[in-house]
Amino acid sequence: MARAQLRRQQIDDTTDALLQATRALVAEGGWPAAQITAIAARAGVATGSVYRYFDSKADLCVQVLAQVSEREAEVVAAIIDGGGDPAVRLRDAVAGFVRRAAREPRLAYALIAEPCEAAIDAARLRYRDALAGHFARLIDEGRRRGAFADLPADLASTCLVGAMMEPLIRPLARAAPPHSAELERFAQHVATACLNMVRKAEAGRDTGEDGGSER
Repeated sequence: MARAQLRRQQIDDTTDALLQATRALVAEGGWPAAQITAIAARAGVATGSVYRYFDSKADLCVQVLAQVSEREAEVVAAIIDGGGDPAVRLRDAVAGFVRRAAREPRLAYALIAEPCEAAIDAARLRYRDALAGHFARLIDEGRRRGAFADLPADLASTCLVGAMMEPLIRPLARAAPPHSAELERFAQHVATACLNMVRKAEAGRDTGEDGGSER
């Protein structure tokens, strides 16, 4: 039993090392940097042994994407489900997403828009669907409370996620994080645009001057 537990721990440790190595490489150079030889060297294992733990490079990259995107979706969900004014929560969730993307621009670009293999792209679409699902709950709540326009929540949330990500693509592709003041203005402008997409017309349009809360 002790030998089996030790072997299981070794497998888990090596799997984690490969995932961490792949994440680090993608954060440095995007999906093209995640080559098996480089991953194995970074993780301290033989190149051929990678395939004992993952079926392919794409499988390894998909699992890295799933790990990172699951964490990001959890952060967004925590803000959305935090209670209070739906408009404030929407602003905070979007602005926070932008700020976090800017902390690791190369990794965020890979997760959002970088050309990749079909299996990775399919996982990326699941990530967008997960984010849209969280925003759909908030939009539905805001609509019931009279703060948001009477639109189907699934449609509005899909549009919102696209509007949240699209402005990030060019800045992230440059992989040069902006200065903090510039980043904050950018984050608030994206959040304002997204909020105004779903806000009820008679509620007025947000100018982004209130700034939202820090996340």
